[in-house]
Amino acid sequence: MTSVVAQETPITAPLSLRQVADTLDRLPVDRSEPTIAANLDLVHRLGQPGPMTGLLREILADDKALTAIAARSYPHTNHFDKIVLVDSGTALGYRLTLHLWNPPYSDAEAEDEQIHDHRFSFWSHVVLGTLTSQNFVRDATGVQFGEYQYIPEKINDVATVGNYYVNVGTSPLLEADRPAVPQGHSYSLDFAQIHRVLLPRTSPTCTLVLRGPRQKNYASVFSNSQKYDPSANEMFSPAQLAEKLRIILGHIAASA
Repeated sequence: MTSVVAQETPITAPLSLRQVADTLDRLPVDRSEPTIAANLDLVHRLGQPGPMTGLLREILADDKALTAIAARSYPHTNHFDKIVLVDSGTALGYRLTLHLWNPPYSDAEAEDEQIHDHRFSFWSHVVLGTLTSQNFVRDATGVQFGEYQYIPEKINDVATVGNYYVNVGTSPLLEADRPAVPQGHSYSLDFAQIHRVLLPRTSPTCTLVLRGPRQKNYASVFSNSQKYDPSANEMFSPAQLAEKLRIILGHIAASA
């Protein structure tokens, strides 16, 4: 996790969902330092209360947009709601999502949180709460975990996604650090960083995530408690999604 920032040049006018999608379509796909810095700046500015509130209110007022976003959004196996606001639909394109962790969580859920890396690098702004993570490195002195390759695949249509796990043995992981990113700050994470999010226990945490182009075809998942079988994600209904967006809006207003 790198480049925690506090931006001083926020977007002053709300952007429409169409304008955000057009902006993502124009983003470069290289991994140069200027591109990484510009993407971090973009997600930070989009995640400010004004632009974020305007975008969510627009979606709630547009039944077509609400239905389309609900059809690609779902409760993630890692205990957060994954709300896909904009998706290019291509492996080399960008995606903009909201991740909402909404307590309470049980002790079993907190202990069960999967350690993982990603298929892509991303940039994230903390809209609500504080995002606390555990970072890990592969190290012979660490704890042995079962290692799986996670390969999400579409089944039949874009609204059904299967989760496939291939057991590849065990790997020792050593905790490196526990960074905490507070509300109003942003960070970038390289696709190869192994980590997990520590579940908030009292109040919601929400992040706006700009996912970059795919850099590998699978993510590595580490766990000693899971039995992984193919499964399909259950997408939100428009009413369920609307409830999630209202929760986020309410907490943005309360924290202003």
